Amino acid sequence: MKTTPHLALARKYRPQKFEDVVGQDAVSTTLRNAVASGQTAHAYLFYGPRGVGKTTSARLLAKALNCRKGPTPDPCGECPSCVEVAAGSGIDVLELDAASNTQVDKIREMIIETVSLAPSRDKHKIFIIDEVHMLSNASFNALLKTLEEPPAHAVFILATTELPKIPATIVSRCQRFRFRAVGPELAVPALERIAKAEKAKAEPEALLLIAKAAGGALRDALSLFDQAMAFADGKVTAQTVAELLGVLPEDILLAATKAVLAKDAAALSEQLARVDAEGFDPAQLLKDLRERLQALYRRALGVGEEPGPGWGELASHSPETYSFLIKRVNRTLEDLRTSDSPQLTFELGVYGLLESAYDLRAWVQRLEALERRGGGAAPKPPEAALPRDSARPAVPAAAPAPVAAPAPVSKAPAHPGDPAAAWSAALAALEADKPALAMALSAAKLTVLGRDWKLAFKTPFDATRAANEKALIEERLRAAGAQASLSFAAEGAGAPGAGDDEGAEGAPAEDPAVKKALGVFGGRVRPPAKKKP
Repeated sequence: MKTTPHLALARKYRPQKFEDVVGQDAVSTTLRNAVASGQTAHAYLFYGPRGVGKTTSARLLAKALNCRKGPTPDPCGECPSCVEVAAGSGIDVLELDAASNTQVDKIREMIIETVSLAPSRDKHKIFIIDEVHMLSNASFNALLKTLEEPPAHAVFILATTELPKIPATIVSRCQRFRFRAVGPELAVPALERIAKAEKAKAEPEALLLIAKAAGGALRDALSLFDQAMAFADGKVTAQTVAELLGVLPEDILLAATKAVLAKDAAALSEQLARVDAEGFDPAQLLKDLRERLQALYRRALGVGEEPGPGWGELASHSPETYSFLIKRVNRTLEDLRTSDSPQLTFELGVYGLLESAYDLRAWVQRLEALERRGGGAAPKPPEAALPRDSARPAVPAAAPAPVAAPAPVSKAPAHPGDPAAAWSAALAALEADKPALAMALSAAKLTVLGRDWKLAFKTPFDATRAANEKALIEERLRAAGAQASLSFAAEGAGAPGAGDDEGAEGAPAEDPAVKKALGVFGGRVRPPAKKKP
């Protein structure tokens, strides 16, 4: 008994009409309208991920242009041209694989010497060049000449997965069409239609697993589904697909993620032992773990869906936590590809997740809490520095230079209000949200001259930090009843950012990079040494 050879689903269900192409509505609509209006170009460039319909769309365009009823956006599919193009053997449709024909001699033989010949039967001579980015520079140069002055009957359709590798001179002479990855929301309905046509039973969860494993390539999803139907021998279930794909059980992933977030090495070791005992691929564990962390990251940002059962309690960490862990997992996967000791690289990467201080927000809060405990609350300036008696001396005719008092705060005569009380209240307000800044301000020496308040710090770093928060400090002072204009300096130096370099050649202190460095580390810029004559 003679049996019919099995035809792969990706070939059996290759779209034969523009509207059948999944997930590329914009491309299909544009090409249909161009054919219908007679505004087709002489060169097209289709780019995007693998397995999303680039070559299929190229063949559909060739059928639309060479159909016996055309050019038409709805080719008949029955004339010799349509039948041959669908089979990949059109007389006047030449398909080339650039990955196998990179040499300029072969390109010249197949294209350059053929393009000038009139079509044998059809209206156009069409060249479909797949993986065009694989051509050599010499081949691109030879192709460029043809694209610049193509015959009226010639149409070029270039397809690639790596657009940046195509010379700009080639790209500029083509109409570009971007093909997008086919997400699970589009791939699952397509798989359901094919399952119904094949009279195969498949669970929705199983089809979702297949769509996710395909990574946006519908062709890969069809191949996996074909394999799953042969493996299941009856009904395609989520369990059989998980076994086929090597997907780790959900309880292992959940327990491993909990151990990582809790920094529990013993619990993580138990899950790694299960992975090893059941023969799962370590790289697959990292990929599945990354997918779960990505879902938790989106949920922490407030843009993701509700995690599955058991995962909700892990979504309380900060987005920085998940972001850091995802980056570490990516780095470990990269290291695995090039390592000569995969098991060691895997263990170092996974256990390294436990050792990292990834929650920076909590770390900063703990550091500020330690600062408060170590230095105490910001001390109030001694009231003795500003006598509160009602008999204040009159303002002299010539305002004398301020005399630094032994106490941290001094004042000029006849200043309205009580600067000491306002300063103390401002420090108390800053202590709530800027404890480190309040501590630095409390240790500075304050000199009051009317509305001009000067602060002298022990280090340039503290002076610069206070200068960066000038608006906030003045706002706290106004709330405390004092109208003050602040200036800042380190003891024995000028205002932050100023120094002996002012006026020096090149003004190095005015350079943005130098200013940024000064803001972080403090200090001042030393002027360049003068050259000896």
